Amino acid sequence: MAYTVLKPSTTERVTIRGLKYNVRRWGPVDAPRLFLLHGWMDASATFQFVIDALRHDWQVLAPDWRGYGKSTWLHRPYWFPDYYADLDALLAHYAPDGPVRLVGHSMGANIAGTYAGLRPERVMQLAILDFLGLKPPADADSPTLLGRWLDAQAEPPRARRYATPIMMRLRAGCARSTLA
Repeated sequence: MAYTVLKPSTTERVTIRGLKYNVRRWGPVDAPRLFLLHGWMDASATFQFVIDALRHDWQVLAPDWRGYGKSTWLHRPYWFPDYYADLDALLAHYAPDGPVRLVGHSMGANIAGTYAGLRPERVMQLAILDFLGLKPPADADSPTLLGRWLDAQAEPPRARRYATPIMMRLRAGCARSTLA
């Protein structure tokens, strides 16, 4: 017997950090927002059973992570912190006005939990499902360093300024003249 979808979804493609992300939506736009984050070897469409079981109306947004579903596949290994930066950019796009509700499953729980630790002001509520946790970091300052990296992802890289050979000679000449 085939499953009958009770609450159909729509999808849209948005550019997130240079990649095309597939984002699935359910529910009315004016309902409270809820972000569902899928796990490894999964995709946003697998949340359909959860959506159909919800008792209240929600505006649910569920991205296919980079390399999953219909989002861009890079055909190379992925660096896990990119998922935190992708989530940060997704939330800036869909919920720039305040904290959000995150529900993560498996790998999505890892991303949601770490993100909530890095950006507690952006997370109103957090639910993590089927999540084993992370290995304790070898470097106690890792959360700070990862947070700085995440901050840097929101800004375009700045070009470095290097002194020209002429400026270096002028400065050297000025330094010699002040020492004399």
